[in-house]
Amino acid sequence: MTKKTLPKKQTKQTTMFGTYEFPSYEEIMDAYAKEFANYILPKGDTIFGFWMQTLADLEFLDLELQGLTEEYTIDPINRIVNFKGDEEYIRLRVAHLEKVKGKPTLYTDLVDKFGDTNAYAFHNLYPYKGKFYPRVVRTLINAFKLDNNSLLLDPFNGSGTTTHEASLMGIKSVGIDVTPMGIVLSELKNDLLFFDGQKLNFTPKELQDILEAIENRKWQHQDPLIHKLMLAVYFDTVDAFVRTSRYNRKGKLGLFIEKLNYIKSCYTKTMQIKNKYGLNFEPASIIEGDILELKNMSEMEEKFDACITSPPYYFSIDYVGKDKIAYDYLGVDMRKIESKYLGMKNGRPRSNYGGLPPKVAMYYDDLKDSIKNIFWALKPGGKLAIIIGDSTVNGKKIPTTMTTKKFCEEVGFKFEKLIFNPLLGARNRAIRGESIIICYKPVGV
Repeated sequence: MTKKTLPKKQTKQTTMFGTYEFPSYEEIMDAYAKEFANYILPKGDTIFGFWMQTLADLEFLDLELQGLTEEYTIDPINRIVNFKGDEEYIRLRVAHLEKVKGKPTLYTDLVDKFGDTNAYAFHNLYPYKGKFYPRVVRTLINAFKLDNNSLLLDPFNGSGTTTHEASLMGIKSVGIDVTPMGIVLSELKNDLLFFDGQKLNFTPKELQDILEAIENRKWQHQDPLIHKLMLAVYFDTVDAFVRTSRYNRKGKLGLFIEKLNYIKSCYTKTMQIKNKYGLNFEPASIIEGDILELKNMSEMEEKFDACITSPPYYFSIDYVGKDKIAYDYLGVDMRKIESKYLGMKNGRPRSNYGGLPPKVAMYYDDLKDSIKNIFWALKPGGKLAIIIGDSTVNGKKIPTTMTTKKFCEEVGFKFEKLIFNPLLGARNRAIRGESIIICYKPVGV
């Protein structure tokens, strides 16, 4: 019986004629790893996150540190930060640092657990056009020094990015939107944070029965969250089959179960993060309403400490069309929804704005009125951040960014800062990048 032995580790490799030596594979990899560590990885105990990719990210980090620290310095070459302040508080809040004083940040844990810098918690619950980045919301909340005594507004709440991120950070918020599907998704993201996850456990047979009930328009459930969640999963499933054939092998039931399991996984991971850090989530208030009618809610006057919002690009993105499956199923008149969008009401624009298309001019009229209403709703000293981008209509660039800045100043805001944030991989998008316009409402106006 022969004894099997493992080959010895090769340390040197020579040429055919033994004239000189090559380094072994192991030596090459060891040397490469050391060089990588020397030149790529930041040196220090408070370091940038690997997701810091643009100059805008550096500006966002600067904004955050203004709101979170007593004093700080940023070393962009070595990708490190020195600061004076509450280390644990900063570690729980900051969105652009991977480590604080040698310990991973909460945001790093979110990225590692969900494998994405923005699709964590329930932010990726349902595909929704025109969403902006949760990391930007987190950054602005930090920059504005909002805490559990603050109240945040998003009057163009869409699918609830602002309100969901605020909830995760323990910040009270109000989200207003005109779209029924946006309201449903915002409510789901909010309510799932306070839900018993065991109620999401269904057998394959139960899920088959639920799918059949939905398709036969007989689906009902005593728990409003489960009722809405199953419909959202169904709409997402059907939409996926409409857009591509690559799901055909899974079948509708298989994809329906897969998408629900993804949400269950998000729930589990979110609760693990919550328990690990002892987080206190804050429920948001979601209102189906129109920003142009905000002054009809008298209780909203000078109520908010800050507003973080992104007006829709209705002339560049078909928001309603994405949800056609849902609205057809629910019997919602899409024309009525579209008529509530900025610039979509009947009438003529008050100004031609330098000869821009009438639909753009009407959009600008409504946008300025919206900014007036935001000014009315903010407390003196309240902060505003509008995320907006320029687009192209009929081959002509529409200068929405600078027009929005002008509107903010005309209604009484004091301009503070503008950061351009490129949308990476946006080669074929109507919007190639967005700008964050930051203003404040003066005291004594």
